Amino acid sequence: MKKSILITGISGTGKTTISAELNKRGYKAYDMDDIPNLFSMIDKQTKKLIENHDNTDLEKVKKMDWICDKDKLQSIITEENSPIAFYCGAASNLDEIISLFETVVLLQTNHEKIRQRLTHRNDNDFAKTSEVQDWIMSWKDQLENKIKEGGALVIETSGDLEQIISEIIRKTE
Repeated sequence: MKKSILITGISGTGKTTISAELNKRGYKAYDMDDIPNLFSMIDKQTKKLIENHDNTDLEKVKKMDWICDKDKLQSIITEENSPIAFYCGAASNLDEIISLFETVVLLQTNHEKIRQRLTHRNDNDFAKTSEVQDWIMSWKDQLENKIKEGGALVIETSGDLEQIISEIIRKTE
């Protein structure tokens, strides 16, 4: 039986790094942000697609939702042939997609480590400003608690990458 595992967490917890490392070790791991047309940035009020969004302006960021296309994700999961596949990402509509996975892994780390990672990230510009980081920190604990209440396995990601990957593999295989 094949197994689909969601690895999620707020920005800066290590989803992209973990996806790359799992792939290096021969596992099938998707950085969900890299799957073409899987996500859309929409306006929370109008539900219309936002083109050329600005990830540095806090007021604009607060008005946006990062929505995963559940049907497309379901198709990707269904078509995947690997016995175990990791899907690394986060979405504003996490509640809608979480049921597609047998296991959910929540990545967590401390505020200082998240700020450091976000400030110095090169793969995208989301949350590079201190204003957006402050906003994320204001709801971080509430979101993480909700995911934990749903039965997620929790992995602390401030330490050594080798140990983090080993723990993810051990807890999910």
